[in-house]
Amino acid sequence: MLRFSVFDEQGPARTCPLVNAHLLGADDTALPGAVAFKNGMVVCKPEDPHPAHALSLEVDAGKAGSMMLQTCLLQQRDEPYRFYQELARHRIKIFLEKSENWGLLDPAKAPEAFDLFERARSMFVTGMVEQDPFRAEMNHRDALAIAIFATEKLVMRRAEWMLHARYGKAGAPRALGVRAPIEKAPDLLRNALSKEFDIISVPTPWSMIEPTQGRFVWDQVDRWMAWAKQSGRHVIAGPLFDATAGGVPGWMRPALADPSRLKDRLYSFISEVVTRYAPLNPIWNTVSGVHLNEVGAFSIENMVQATRHAGVSVRQVRKDAKVMVEIGDPFCDVAEVGAIRYLRALVAEGVPLDLVGVPVVIGEGTRGRGTRDLMQVAAMLERFTSRKEMPPIIITACGAPSAPGSDAGSGSWREPWSTRTQGAWASMLFQIAMANPGIHAVVWDRLKDDSGTGLREGGLFAADGSPKPAAERLLLTRRKLRSALGPLPGSTGAGVGAAVGAPEPNSSRSSPSEGA
Repeated sequence: MLRFSVFDEQGPARTCPLVNAHLLGADDTALPGAVAFKNGMVVCKPEDPHPAHALSLEVDAGKAGSMMLQTCLLQQRDEPYRFYQELARHRIKIFLEKSENWGLLDPAKAPEAFDLFERARSMFVTGMVEQDPFRAEMNHRDALAIAIFATEKLVMRRAEWMLHARYGKAGAPRALGVRAPIEKAPDLLRNALSKEFDIISVPTPWSMIEPTQGRFVWDQVDRWMAWAKQSGRHVIAGPLFDATAGGVPGWMRPALADPSRLKDRLYSFISEVVTRYAPLNPIWNTVSGVHLNEVGAFSIENMVQATRHAGVSVRQVRKDAKVMVEIGDPFCDVAEVGAIRYLRALVAEGVPLDLVGVPVVIGEGTRGRGTRDLMQVAAMLERFTSRKEMPPIIITACGAPSAPGSDAGSGSWREPWSTRTQGAWASMLFQIAMANPGIHAVVWDRLKDDSGTGLREGGLFAADGSPKPAAERLLLTRRKLRSALGPLPGSTGAGVGAAVGAPEPNSSRSSPSEGA
């Protein structure tokens, strides 16, 4: 039995919100099972009781915010585990693991991170010896918050080192992009389409382009492709087969259950699109989210075959085309087939694959898009880029909200989401991503709040066209990365983070800059 005790001032807690609660196994893969709260206990009932499981859910982490967090992998036992104690233990474990993996075990290399870590460890021990269960729980919650600050400090210190190692002698030729809101003409958005956006991601929604079988409507995509050519932007086109909910036209849905019909329809549609836009030589996002099984009950074999058909259809039109496959749910909150399992199957079967698209959108109530701190995002990205068989990555949709979400599960980072927290998170996430040698670029999910699809209040520009802090800070960071950064300054602290005004932490305050 896997249970976690939760307390309040009166004793065993009477309530405990279980927002987006689920179980994880090895490699943070989602496992089937039920999670419930009863009599002061979070009770986990995995379908398979034999392997160790971790509990993942949205947690009130005090000053660190309200975000998706997890415990370590735990064996079932009769005695309940203590909820916040296990959450804090996992975060302390992450700090130690990453310090060793990144060569930062020497406290002198990351003094602020280690100062916070020692405070977290001391608070954790205080909770272990505290006899009153509620006070012990509060000690462990404080230890958790401080440990989150420590890990974010650590990841930003590592990003600073890696940015100078990667771009010390030459700047980044391509790094930042944005998704085109194709329902609006580019001319109407000229003030928002900064020259610092090297890449324009142009959606090719099947439902819009081929609303009825055999009838094609190109106007909206045409004008964005023409603008990209005229302005000299690099293009990501697609997804050609969007296998997420709403991505397939209604007339096409019966074909999803028949692999031969699906193959024929994919070839027909993809050939039309690729032939039309092949002269621009974009990166083709061939398939998106097929492993989520939102539009059909695909087996892993059918997922691989559909992805193969899409890639081959592109290459039959243009043999040298760059082909990308986009996953969904990179944190494995909801995926029936984990993203890494799916990608490894593609590589093993020799499916055309030059790049992998990974979305990093947080701050939304939808399961899989809850708030995550910077260390969680960095660790997730490393799970992909550290695998030798994995192609390079583009973050194809990056986003965080600029206002609090109304849905349970949207969470918060340090304080309720605002333009300030969005700007801080966006700037630091961009640095973390570009410091990773396996990541080629970051594409922001939404240009303006009133344009395109994507995260509500997630635009870089407000509806009136004014830039938010996220836009200002991202574009400033991008300008910095156009030139060689030179060697990392010794003790001046004047790395990229300082140069672009990345906030400095003050662990005694709850703010967007705390601990990062």
